[in-house]
Amino acid sequence: MNNSTSSEYPFEEWATVLLINRIVYRGYFLFLILAGTCGNLLTAITLYRSKLRKYTTCKFMAVCALLNIGVLLTNTLNMMLTQGYDIHLRSQFNFAWCRLNAFIAQWIRGMASWTLVIVAFERFQQSKTVRHTPVNKKHIVLLTMVATGFILLIFNLPYLLFTGSKVVLAENTTFLACMFDKRSQNKFQRLFASTSKWQELVTYIIVPCILALILNIFIIKNSFLSPISNEHLKSRSRSRTRRVTTMLLASNIGFLALVAPAQIFYAISSDPQLEIESHDEYKSFIVQGNIYQCLINTYYAASFVFCFVSSSIFRHEISKLLYRKYKTKRFIVNETKEAYASYEKRPFLQQPRLSGYAYSSCSANNGHMIERKSENRTTNSTMETDGSIQQ
Repeated sequence: MNNSTSSEYPFEEWATVLLINRIVYRGYFLFLILAGTCGNLLTAITLYRSKLRKYTTCKFMAVCALLNIGVLLTNTLNMMLTQGYDIHLRSQFNFAWCRLNAFIAQWIRGMASWTLVIVAFERFQQSKTVRHTPVNKKHIVLLTMVATGFILLIFNLPYLLFTGSKVVLAENTTFLACMFDKRSQNKFQRLFASTSKWQELVTYIIVPCILALILNIFIIKNSFLSPISNEHLKSRSRSRTRRVTTMLLASNIGFLALVAPAQIFYAISSDPQLEIESHDEYKSFIVQGNIYQCLINTYYAASFVFCFVSSSIFRHEISKLLYRKYKTKRFIVNETKEAYASYEKRPFLQQPRLSGYAYSSCSANNGHMIERKSENRTTNSTMETDGSIQQ
């Protein structure tokens, strides 16, 4: 009796843990990928509209939104398939596919982190100096991204060259583990297995967070607490600049609040090759991993929310983008009604009211109809009709 209860109790606990695990990785992560991809794409399009793309900050943030899509379609998608559906996407084919997939995922994550630092530095420079004449920064975004991408490419070369190892599972089944194996015969595998996690944590999380935090403090000081003298700028320009700055600060605060703590705790507590013998420790590891990964991946899907909540100029551009077609159609209809109404207000044109279709199809014969109605007023009526058409 005791044996049966002791065997059933852990099964019920594991069933609950597995159910939560499926809800998180199958449901919530799928929602993050779909909603985050659409939201980030809409954010990038909005930030690159004519009114916003004149700010270099908005161009960098548009690039960051596109990089967040890359994170969702690489890291988040891979984790959803692995943890939610037991489909190891990176282990499906060969070493080349595994290494290329891991390299692209790590490179995009690094680019997304450092782009926030770059845009914070650019906004800090704008906040501490006043330029009476605009500076030509036409290619600054492209050149900065190319230089940053090349540096991170060098840092991520180990993923492209050494990731992955063959592991023999039960019943002599060979599995391609797309990771650095600390028990591998290859010395580079053992080296990067012990150092890659901390190198990634320092270069992608800790250093960018420290730099972004310092720059944000100075941005707040220069833009809000003790703003520099910029009376030469119009009040509308000053207001737009502050709203762009607020939009950037919201994105940086989201990164510092969601990604940084979760990534640090996850790196400290998780080791995929650690021998865990206790069921309670393993359950705690799974629950903590779910919480940390939810926080981290939520940030990459929430760029639209940060921008929409923090900036009224972004909301205004969104409304113009979404309702542009509707407003255009309504404007055409109103203009047509006003053109027809101008004929009715003329007392000397006592003609029967025609439908909109008749006017649109017979507008060339209006002069002839007026001449038949009143030959004595031909000159006056012709002049009035031409004026109404020009309107």
